[in-house]
Amino acid sequence: MSHPVRPVRVSAYVPAPPDQVLAYVSDTRNDPEWCPNVGPVAQVSGSGVEVGARYEFIQTVSTPRGVLDSPVTVEVTAVGHDRITWQVNDRFQEREVQLEVSADGDGSRVTQTTSAVFRRPSGVARWFYPFLARKTFRDQFAHLAERFAPRDR
Repeated sequence: MSHPVRPVRVSAYVPAPPDQVLAYVSDTRNDPEWCPNVGPVAQVSGSGVEVGARYEFIQTVSTPRGVLDSPVTVEVTAVGHDRITWQVNDRFQEREVQLEVSADGDGSRVTQTTSAVFRRPSGVARWFYPFLARKTFRDQFAHLAERFAPRDR
């Protein structure tokens, strides 16, 4: 039995051209550089960013009961000129994550939409998930924007 939660959508400005941003975020191996809760990523199948490519890593999650390290498997399910979609699985849930990058002034607008399904009844976590996910994604996008911010010379 599955237990869906409402989709989470977060958007942010990144000070770089869309093609650079999409190329960077599409390669899951870059996640530890802009996703503070993601450990080193191993590509376990495929060659670079392509449909069917699979990755594994450990994600650190803070819970009311403490910090958990959860193994995660990611598979690229679609690649387009302005977006990428992954199927993300861990021991608690399955998520479809779509990340779209579009032009926004002199930079990019990055929008992530995540639809999650918990594997078993999650009680309060099911209702709390959208708030926690939104905060996590905003933090990640702040790191992403910082990574592309112009540096003083």
